[in-house]
Amino acid sequence: MDDADSSNGCGIGIRGVAMAIDAVVWFALMFVAVYVVAAPTGQLETTSEGLNADLQGGAATLAFALWLGLSVGYHTLLEWQFGKTVGKALVQIRVTGDDGSPPSLRASFVRNISRLVDWLPAFYGVGIVALLVSDRHKRLGDRLGHTVVVRS
Repeated sequence: MDDADSSNGCGIGIRGVAMAIDAVVWFALMFVAVYVVAAPTGQLETTSEGLNADLQGGAATLAFALWLGLSVGYHTLLEWQFGKTVGKALVQIRVTGDDGSPPSLRASFVRNISRLVDWLPAFYGVGIVALLVSDRHKRLGDRLGHTVVVRS
């Protein structure tokens, strides 16, 4: 890889498009989590419109935790193995280590679990500010994981 490619990170626009595409995957993962929990707990109903799951209490908490795990796992595993999620692949960007090497499993996990803080207070507020004040366009997760997002 050319050093010039890894010296500058991708800005907010292209990363935002990738995130919007990945949000479709997150939405699908939410349905998986809800239905996986609803089926064995008896909170899954078949109606004339289709399946309906009305989770409450512990079942809702379990589904939320499962969805978070699936979402973090989606990003972590795809970025570790391929350097990109579906969204990043479609906009032709990828995650690398600070030195341009492929991200390690640990680096990928750290950058993606940090997404929970980057998201605060809403809609990636912390992540956007961190990205805007960084010379390599790194959000908090990139800083902690020692990664950078570059063009493929």
